[in-house]
Amino acid sequence: MKKSKFAIAVVNIIFLITIPGITIGEAEQVTAAIVKGYVKVKKKKKVRLYKISGKHSNFYAVSKYKYPYSAKKKIGKKKRAAYKIGNNSHWILAKDVKVVKKSTKRVYTQAKMKLPKGYTKTELLLAYQGKPSKNFINASMQGMKTNDFSRLKVSESKADDATQVDLNQLTPKQIADLTAFSLRLINEARSNLNLAPWVESNGTRKLAADIALEYTKNNKTIKDSHYVPGIIRACHANGLNLDDNFVEDMAGFYNISPTMSMTELKKSVYFGLKQMIFGYVGSGEEERSDRSYYQEWEHAGDLFNIQGSLHDGDYNYYGFSISHNDNICSMHFISVPTYVVKSKKYNNGFQP
Repeated sequence: MKKSKFAIAVVNIIFLITIPGITIGEAEQVTAAIVKGYVKVKKKKKVRLYKISGKHSNFYAVSKYKYPYSAKKKIGKKKRAAYKIGNNSHWILAKDVKVVKKSTKRVYTQAKMKLPKGYTKTELLLAYQGKPSKNFINASMQGMKTNDFSRLKVSESKADDATQVDLNQLTPKQIADLTAFSLRLINEARSNLNLAPWVESNGTRKLAADIALEYTKNNKTIKDSHYVPGIIRACHANGLNLDDNFVEDMAGFYNISPTMSMTELKKSVYFGLKQMIFGYVGSGEEERSDRSYYQEWEHAGDLFNIQGSLHDGDYNYYGFSISHNDNICSMHFISVPTYVVKSKKYNNGFQP
């Protein structure tokens, strides 16, 4: 089936720092300000929080949390020393807390992609056809929430943190790592639907590289949508007799610097994939709770080979590439369906 041409969002990956909330009963999540240090209630009790005027608020801090603080000053008429915690102008008196050292331990974890309950092949097909059910949108929203590698302060390895990637010229190893990373996530999600895994192949890796080169040479980005003439030329050069875009799904992000760490780039790839899988067209994580941003599952139909065709349930050969123009990084998820590879009409020498 023809790949989607529309509703491809240019994404800005926004990393949110969350802190334990300020509450009477239980903790909630609040976006943190610039963290200068951490404080903890001295005794095993809850202590009153204050406003900058020196008047007490209706909230308390509890002893089991370390609270990041963004300022320390004397508040109110009595000029009592206090720390500002959270983003809601709550202050905790210095006499009630002790300053604790910030943990410098880095958390390493492997990124995962899991489909939530309610994300089924039947429901996806309806969404692909433009008729998503309320329950399927709910499932997609849950998927955006629970697949959280892109927004947590974690990484897959110390090497990823240390590796700086030049978006204008990735090394063969970096492309290989990102190909394996993205394919692993795609296949984890496919396995949740009992679908055969996609297969990485030399031929599709070369096709992906040639497509990225077409974008680079012609100064095209995701902002221009799919660059179909370049995709067709790359397909023909690689032995595929295709006259439209049957091979590319795409995501992207704006990055003013031409370099970033492998961890940051993996988070961008991860976000782009879950954006396509869950039909989300928002520009960042902060809009994921808004139902109106769940609009387009044509990419998901491609990634799961569920499009209402005779070839539903097939698998594809896969390659990945990146192009970078005008501070926009376009990520090319390239896949060639097995029926195309087997077809005398479409295959004029392509070797997967």
